[in-house]
Amino acid sequence: MSPHSAPLDVASGKARNAPAMAGWAIVLLLLAYFVVKNVPRYFIFTPSSYGSYFWPRASWLFPHVVCGLVAVVIGPLQFWPRIRSNYLTFHRLAGRVYVAVVLVGVVASWGVAARITGAPAYAAGLACLGGAWATTTLMAFVSIRRGNVAQHRQWMVRSYVVTFAFVTFRLCDELMAAHKVLDGDERAKLLAWGCWAIPLLATEVVLQAGAVFRRSPSARPVQS
Repeated sequence: MSPHSAPLDVASGKARNAPAMAGWAIVLLLLAYFVVKNVPRYFIFTPSSYGSYFWPRASWLFPHVVCGLVAVVIGPLQFWPRIRSNYLTFHRLAGRVYVAVVLVGVVASWGVAARITGAPAYAAGLACLGGAWATTTLMAFVSIRRGNVAQHRQWMVRSYVVTFAFVTFRLCDELMAAHKVLDGDERAKLLAWGCWAIPLLATEVVLQAGAVFRRSPSARPVQS
């Protein structure tokens, strides 16, 4: 081995990690913006803070917001390689907390959706968001309980994409409102589905792209 190979390996490793680090930096900045701008009002229990639409549903909405907030903050820590390798006990404990708050948040989201009247498309989108949230998270949990680390990591990525849908919904709603794209009710119906279904589809393409486009040296194209 060349005496210069180790520094070169470190440099190449940093280069490969640069896109991931940049992506996480963007995620954390968007998360910070969302938390500072949108979350505090839910801790002020007044009709003016919640608004006339959500105040009658506050008993379900508040635990949903709290659980979503805990999950969206814990999530990035689960992907940090140094924490996984050096603080495995913390990683496992945080993972259990993540699963617990997601499941409570799902039940609360279904409670909110069940009390939405006059907007079935919006309510169905939120209910299915809860279903996707529970499914991806439980698949990640079952995978690691069975020792399947590779599948656990992939399902955790999917789970966090759905967790982040709460941020995606609000940011897209603000952006569309600023450009006068649809009215408020139509945006809510669209984003109730689009905030999680579209990112989840894009995530699946990214996760499977390597396997789809990788070809072994002996592989031959199928002739049609």
